[in-house]
Amino acid sequence: MQTYDSGGSRLWGTVYMAAGINSDEQLDGGLRQRAAEALDRFSEDFRELHPGVKFQLMTFPEDKLARQLRFRQQGGLGPDLLLVNSRTALELHRKQLVQSVRFPPELLQQIDPDMLRRVRLDDGSLVGLPVLQLPQLACFNRERLPAGSPDSLDSLLQLSSRGLRVGLSTNPIHLFWTAGGLGAAEALLAAQGAAPLNAEQKQSLERWLAWLQNASLQQSITFQEKQEELVRQLAEGDLDWISCRSSNIALLREKLGAALGVASLPGGPWGEPTPINRERVLVFGRNSSPAQQRIAREVARFSVNPRVQRNLTLSTLILLPVNRFVPAPVASSAVLAAMVRSAEQSERSTPVIHGLMSNNGAEKALSALLNRVLFGELSPREAAVILPADLGAALHRSPP
Repeated sequence: MQTYDSGGSRLWGTVYMAAGINSDEQLDGGLRQRAAEALDRFSEDFRELHPGVKFQLMTFPEDKLARQLRFRQQGGLGPDLLLVNSRTALELHRKQLVQSVRFPPELLQQIDPDMLRRVRLDDGSLVGLPVLQLPQLACFNRERLPAGSPDSLDSLLQLSSRGLRVGLSTNPIHLFWTAGGLGAAEALLAAQGAAPLNAEQKQSLERWLAWLQNASLQQSITFQEKQEELVRQLAEGDLDWISCRSSNIALLREKLGAALGVASLPGGPWGEPTPINRERVLVFGRNSSPAQQRIAREVARFSVNPRVQRNLTLSTLILLPVNRFVPAPVASSAVLAAMVRSAEQSERSTPVIHGLMSNNGAEKALSALLNRVLFGELSPREAAVILPADLGAALHRSPP
């Protein structure tokens, strides 16, 4: 485990950073170029204070990162820093591929406490330092929706019945936002416990599952397993509305230009949406020399600097700061305003997200059940009875 020490000597050397690409993003030349451009902006600011430091960036799909990291570390070539989502960070630490860290309280108090809780280990150390937020949103074609994105789940279904081509994911991570508007979020939280669900909780689960099954029967609603396929279809004009991640916006802007609309996700009669926002975390590798460790720690500290956080937000318009003393300039951008609203909604649903969606087994169990509902193999009532037992079994199994 590393302990933060700002040190006093001059920093000199090269820091190697591996950026993990989420499965809902496309690992293509454009994405690598945008990642490199963002790192260039960051490194230029950092080099104003530390001109002797250089950065080298590598990109890997996050689902293949553990294997790549193990291979590189065997040859002593592991990166000094990794930029990944919090779930990947915890998985890499569990596999002993990265090391935990401690930072002084004055640094950590700048970061949203809930984000720190998601990366905090039992001994109080952190698996990494949160540096960026990527909210979940609605992306749509303004030419097909000149009045803007629908503000409710019922409106979304009504518009689809009139020909609006809607794309939804079968992956629970990308579909969970629908649970809040149908009142099922708290029932999903209760389903993780040992006590049986009461009648109201069962009814809310059934209502959510019925909405999903109804949506799957609509001619103009398409369900896809891979989120990147929904992004591609919106970009190519084959869909009109999808749920998306803020990291998808840059590609969609390139393809749709001014026709791209971005909004927060719709809620429903029983509450607001429950989006799952990703936070990007800086994680520390195991092969760094003492000099590289000092650079890596200083990079992490610098990344949450208020000016740096604001610059990253304004220069990309697809990221939100994690520094709670850096408000996003929502007056200057409707996209940023939608992102902030999504982040606030995600915060309010955190207990459900943290307890359920951070568990691989629970996600797989929920995914299997949802697919059976979407294909009509299970009725919503049958699925609502089965779901608590499936989740309970998955959550109490040790992770693979």
